[in-house]
Amino acid sequence: MSYHQPSLWDKAKMGLIMGSSVGACLGCLIGFYSTMKFGPGPRGYLGTIGQYALGSGASFGFFMMIGSCIRSDDDRRLTAADHAALRAHIDRWRVPAPTMAHALQARVSKS
Repeated sequence: MSYHQPSLWDKAKMGLIMGSSVGACLGCLIGFYSTMKFGPGPRGYLGTIGQYALGSGASFGFFMMIGSCIRSDDDRRLTAADHAALRAHIDRWRVPAPTMAHALQARVSKS
């Protein structure tokens, strides 16, 4: 039995669907509150609430889709050359631990 990871396109679709549904629900709540507070306007109740739901769902779905693409992991394994390059990069910024001579020198310079 083989198992495969979802592709980047599958993750983008999932983010779009989840974000759009959450955004549409939130847009409906905000639209309902707005129509009760300020009135329906020229579009009527359903048109105003629908406009809020579509706008909120589209924007939140777009950003959720981008976020799910950014958060996707790569299945590629690191080679020995990759490990060596990462280790060299980490070692370059490593600060050596202070030694006893360094501590004595700091104490003498304060006096």
